Amino acid sequence: MLEVITGAMEAGKTWLLYKRISDAKLMGKKVQVFAFPVHNEQIVSRIGFSCEAITVPSVAEIESALEHDVETIAIDDAQLFDEEDLANFCNKHRTNINIIIAGVHLNCFNESFGGMVELMGRAENVTVLLAVCEKCKQQTALISQRYRDPDHRIPITKDDPRIELRKEFYAPVCWKCYQPPV
Repeated sequence: MLEVITGAMEAGKTWLLYKRISDAKLMGKKVQVFAFPVHNEQIVSRIGFSCEAITVPSVAEIESALEHDVETIAIDDAQLFDEEDLANFCNKHRTNINIIIAGVHLNCFNESFGGMVELMGRAENVTVLLAVCEKCKQQTALISQRYRDPDHRIPITKDDPRIELRKEFYAPVCWKCYQPPV
């Protein structure tokens, strides 16, 4: 089975992923957690829940790290992995392993972020979480707005899908308050 948890930053994606991991462990399932290397060997929700994770830069390394008896796989920040590799991985393993992925589905340009939108269409279960809009303070934020910070050193272009989502650089906003980057 494939489950996708998505939404804007600060919507609670990692917290819900943590809950799914905890629930699987409570049911006695063997769980492996993976994350992109922006994490330090763990996934951490903004409200402080954390669990150990294997940090890998590619889906091939997830594949090689899979234990033979794993029953549930959790992948955080799935939008940062190669979209074709991730889709192929999910299609290959979804009938034998429960796969739960969490990630942002839209980048700050209002475009599909990585393979998240495609995986949403293939998943048996999709949860889209809303965050509180940074500007109007309503719980309707579905996209992340880039701050216009002249000291921003992380490259942001439409050709760079590995956009790091950190609170110093982005804020969740609703469609009414969203302004595309220039």
